[in-house]
Amino acid sequence: MERAITHSTEHSHLGAGSWTPLVVGVSSFTLLAISVPHLIGSEGWLAGGRAGEKFLFVALIAYLGASVLYGTSVALHQTDLYERAKWFAGGGLTLHTVAILARWTSSGHAPLSDIYEMVLVFSWAVVVFNAVAEWKLNLPFFGAITLPIASLALILMQVLPSEIHPLVPALQSTWLQIHVTLAMLSYAGFTISFAVALLYLIKDGVAPQTFLSWCSALVAGVYGTIVATSVNKGMALSLGAWDPVTQEKVMVAPRKALMVPLESLGWPFVIALVLAVAALVINFSAAFSAWPDRWEKFARHAFLAAIGAQALALVLLLVEVNQGSNFLPQYSQSFDVRLEDSPFLLAGVATALFAGIAWKVLDWKHDSIFACLPSLDSLDNLIYRTVAISFPLLTFMIIAGAYWANRTWGTYWSWDPKEDWALITWLTYAGYLHMRLTRGWRGRRSAYFAILGFGIVMFTFFGVTYLLPGMHAYA
Repeated sequence: MERAITHSTEHSHLGAGSWTPLVVGVSSFTLLAISVPHLIGSEGWLAGGRAGEKFLFVALIAYLGASVLYGTSVALHQTDLYERAKWFAGGGLTLHTVAILARWTSSGHAPLSDIYEMVLVFSWAVVVFNAVAEWKLNLPFFGAITLPIASLALILMQVLPSEIHPLVPALQSTWLQIHVTLAMLSYAGFTISFAVALLYLIKDGVAPQTFLSWCSALVAGVYGTIVATSVNKGMALSLGAWDPVTQEKVMVAPRKALMVPLESLGWPFVIALVLAVAALVINFSAAFSAWPDRWEKFARHAFLAAIGAQALALVLLLVEVNQGSNFLPQYSQSFDVRLEDSPFLLAGVATALFAGIAWKVLDWKHDSIFACLPSLDSLDNLIYRTVAISFPLLTFMIIAGAYWANRTWGTYWSWDPKEDWALITWLTYAGYLHMRLTRGWRGRRSAYFAILGFGIVMFTFFGVTYLLPGMHAYA
């Protein structure tokens, strides 16, 4: 395949491309400098209860830099930016690998025993698969999607409990390594198929305005959920109280956490929700208007304002959480709040913000991105190949889990939520392969199936863990 990214001859592109490495380098150095207090000390490097955590933090900075360089290299057709992106990604992957090895050595077992360690391995596999795709398939544009996904995973890990604990008896088995390794590899493979599916839709002519509707719906869903569940009438955002001694949330009753209202922090979340809904409604109305261009312009402006409101909400949230204890008069006591108690909140906000920024890049450089992508047939075949490789891994994961469950619990299948959703994931991709092989499903239907399947994979991985806990409560 001919290299997709070539040097641009446009002066403006050269100017932007020449500044990008400098901006990314300075930003990365600034983040490292700000993080010095967090990185000082031996705990969290090679040994201790948080072994590898600090390597992972620096890897996150490298992945963020690589994400920016990958996206800019595709948008501006700059080969030199792509080469720098590979260096950032390679450096991050090296640190990521060291973090895994440090945690493995310190704990005495493979880092596959809880949700933190599973995200650790999943994000590592995504970056490895991206490197393989670049090397074997000559697909330099992959990193523009896969590296942000890996970055989001590492951002989530910053608020997940990272302490190393002894393995519970049920996990002291070789089948743990087999079962979870197969799961993480299959999930990473489905992540690659999701990335290819998005690229296919861009190449197939799906307009930025359509992506705007999807991103607006995503932001509205995320912020609608936050406002409905965590923002009260006084515009206070409520987070669970956190006990710094026990490193657990404070409970006032079984399954009922003590909630701490953060005054006036709810309004940026409400504003982001209103602007996202407005962008969605205006963009939808443009199709029925006599002046669609004007309405589409209004929709763009509304969504750009929503991106700004999201960024403000994220900054204020981080500042407030790290500001100190919050006094509750009814208890005559101050309580801390930590994002460890609300990982979905940070994950949702970060995902929505990333999606909004990605849409802006697509809207800004749609033609350049379109031109650098390979043919539709190549992308369609790649979706099929990645699913065809990942599906057997998922199948063997379920079989290994059933065998392990019978040895541990005395039954092959308990209809546990994690088992049920693993089966739903399997049926989804089995349906895709069946329709592909028997009905010849290709094109957009194939891409939409890959996107749907990825959504189910992410819910099986993260959603079930926090929303539908069961026998797999540790994962």
